[in-house]
Amino acid sequence: MLRGRLLLLALPLLLAACSESDGPTGSYGASEDASLGRDGPSERAVQIGFDGPRFDACASFGRVTNLSAEGEGLPVLAAPAGSAEVIDRIGVGRGVSMCQKVGDWVGVVYAPDADDPIDCGTGSPVPTRQAYEGPCRSGWVDEDFLKLVAG
Repeated sequence: MLRGRLLLLALPLLLAACSESDGPTGSYGASEDASLGRDGPSERAVQIGFDGPRFDACASFGRVTNLSAEGEGLPVLAAPAGSAEVIDRIGVGRGVSMCQKVGDWVGVVYAPDADDPIDCGTGSPVPTRQAYEGPCRSGWVDEDFLKLVAG
């Protein structure tokens, strides 16, 4: 009898613990749904810090791959949708921090110049989940063109 009452009291706490939170999600920040509004995609900042203040701002690192040799580079989009504005292009072999995943899109952060790899600040913890505002570029790429290297 007492055990049954304890279970009834503990059930709401267990359900609350299992509900979605802003805490760690693993897998480089698998996040909320990919809906972008009725008017189509608009700019959407890449978020960092999904794994909490004790872990790197971006959990994974990858390289651009699977592009044709004569291509212009992998399109970097302003939002996680194929119809979003192309804001940049990055070449094969280029390293990117993989920070957030929305559907088949990955939010990436990368140095502005491939020949000058500066510290983008994604390998250090941040106190809370937040939009990336560091010294590097960021945007959204199709996950099919990234090869996971670490994380």
